[in-house]
Amino acid sequence: MKITPLVKLCILAAVGCGLYALWHKGVPRHQEHPKALGETEVAVHVGKISLATLRHGVTAYGTVEPEPGAADKAPASAQIKSPAAAIVSDVNCFEGQQVEKGQTLFTLNNIRKPDGSVEPALLKITAPLSGTVVYVNVRPGEVTDPETQTPLVEVVDLNRLIIAANVPSSQMSALKVGQTVEIVPQQAEVHDTSATAETAVPSPAPVTLTGTVTLIEDRVDPKTDMGPVDISVPAEAGLRPGQFVRVRIITEERRDCLTVPSRSIVKNQSGEWVIYLVSGKQAIQQPVKVGFREGDTVQVQSLVLQPGDKVVTTGAYGLPGKTKIRILSE
Repeated sequence: MKITPLVKLCILAAVGCGLYALWHKGVPRHQEHPKALGETEVAVHVGKISLATLRHGVTAYGTVEPEPGAADKAPASAQIKSPAAAIVSDVNCFEGQQVEKGQTLFTLNNIRKPDGSVEPALLKITAPLSGTVVYVNVRPGEVTDPETQTPLVEVVDLNRLIIAANVPSSQMSALKVGQTVEIVPQQAEVHDTSATAETAVPSPAPVTLTGTVTLIEDRVDPKTDMGPVDISVPAEAGLRPGQFVRVRIITEERRDCLTVPSRSIVKNQSGEWVIYLVSGKQAIQQPVKVGFREGDTVQVQSLVLQPGDKVVTTGAYGLPGKTKIRILSE
């Protein structure tokens, strides 16, 4: 069979295309590498490590009372009754009044004697101590009865008050006379029904006073399992007899503790206590030993941490050992 020029041309073209295809297939192509994904950034809140004094204490509740009498000291209150049946001619005091020892409180007239006769002489009833008149139950023209148990006037030295507290018997062994006591008066909540969320004024934080343990009684009430403890009240504290207060008796104190906010301490996957120390834009996990706790503050022990270092608070839970962070607030 005779091969024509056209057939030869077609064969050459086919061979050329095949050779080109083989060559193109063998040439390595430029591979497109995927762009590296950026490291995840976690938004967190941070706090600072600081040195602080931490305290352990026993919390109890009690009532403000006048200081009782002692061998070398008269009681801080007096309830004045009528010494005889008589007619009240004058009342010379009112509730809230400051009186001095010996000052006239009220005057009696037409005093009835034991034999039944009436003496028209006046009898002035005076204050047995200096203080504040806290109760008046007498009016001019009334007839007094010496047998009644209700006092006509009560005077209290408001600079000599105590707190009669009750402590669970299980915690009595930790108490000692002379221990410092934090006193927090209980304030009634006042609700303004006309106030809105925008206009409402937050209640001021209660003022903490400082007293001391003056007496620990060696008895426990079998009904309540509580033991009585007396606590001194600082003069000019502004407390009043009958007022209900919360007390915290300090049983142990540690100074210069390395402390962190309690929210910053979490457990890692191994069950160890750790915190996340802020270093630039990263949070690095650091193991710590946990000590004293007081409120929202926790003592930690670590050779790496220093006062002033920043640690992650909100957002610390579940972070890996080293994380890029974005600080929202301190």
